[in-house]
Amino acid sequence: MIHKFIEVINFLEQVGIKVVLFIAGFVGGLSSADRRRDFTFWQKLTSLLSGGFAANYLTPVVGSWLNLNESTLYGVSFLIGYGGLKFVELIYIRFSTLTKYKDD
Repeated sequence: MIHKFIEVINFLEQVGIKVVLFIAGFVGGLSSADRRRDFTFWQKLTSLLSGGFAANYLTPVVGSWLNLNESTLYGVSFLIGYGGLKFVELIYIRFSTLTKYKDD
């Protein structure tokens, strides 16, 4: 049984999903979705998944950007997951503003 679990984790790592970051973001998304009583089941599920994927892909960017150590990244992953799509929008706006002025 444990062998199958390790195989799944290895597969996820190969396709770009760092399981620890994804879980921290997923739990952050869970915390956020749990506060929203007006969300439907599908909105909550989307919040959980977007929190996990946002944390998975944005935590290394934020960690590098802010020069954070590895142990801090787990907390950052949770916060990114909690913010979910709002955090993605914030990063997008920040980078698009940087490139806008860089091109001028």
